[in-house]
Amino acid sequence: MFGADAMRRQNVIIVAEDEAKQGQLAGFFRECCGWDPLPFAKAFEAEQYILLHGSPRLLLINLAEPEGAADLIRTARGSEMESLVLFVDPTTGGELAAEMILAGADDVLREPYSERELAARLWLRAGSSLPISFPGEEKRVARLKIDKENRLTGPDAAEAVQLTPMEGEIMCELIRSGGRIVTRDALSRRIDKCMWVYGDRKFDVHITKIRKKLRGAFGERYVVETIRAAGYSFYEIPQGRQQADAT
Repeated sequence: MFGADAMRRQNVIIVAEDEAKQGQLAGFFRECCGWDPLPFAKAFEAEQYILLHGSPRLLLINLAEPEGAADLIRTARGSEMESLVLFVDPTTGGELAAEMILAGADDVLREPYSERELAARLWLRAGSSLPISFPGEEKRVARLKIDKENRLTGPDAAEAVQLTPMEGEIMCELIRSGGRIVTRDALSRRIDKCMWVYGDRKFDVHITKIRKKLRGAFGERYVVETIRAAGYSFYEIPQGRQQADAT
């Protein structure tokens, strides 16, 4: 729990008028980051706190009626200690997204969003600067190796899986990630030595082929998951979980 000491920086502030939403988000941050959030029902209440105590590490605004949200974001970003700011757009057409980004929001989510998407966006924006894990999932770092001839081997493989040179480069990056998300931009920078262009599906095509080869060699044991708006995550599903999914 966090005390009232103004000199201690708050880790996360949630602004949501609905108490059930506050509780849901508080549970997410406890599981995802190990943080006990400070909740507010109104944007101006959170703004007053920030003016007195400084910006939190993370500010998440999830209001059905976001009056004062832009002012709150500007206050948080104008503080001596800047916040990572995420805004949840309650409008069906995303009308508020541009306004909040121009006010200083780092990212905008659309309702409905999953906890996994929220965690992925946090990781994408903050990387290793936040203690982020993905809640509610049992994962293991995949125990696979790839050699210089792009042959993939694992502890239960009857024979090596032959990959193309591009597939081999992608798998090397996924294996090195240790189960964390690898963005398309990171793949493009490391493999093609250039920035990824939004809409380019070249990696999606190779990932589809890699998945097919993994499934043929190992069944459902290893997963290359596409994380919406983030990238790819490569991990092993524990044996017990595989059997449960199969039933």
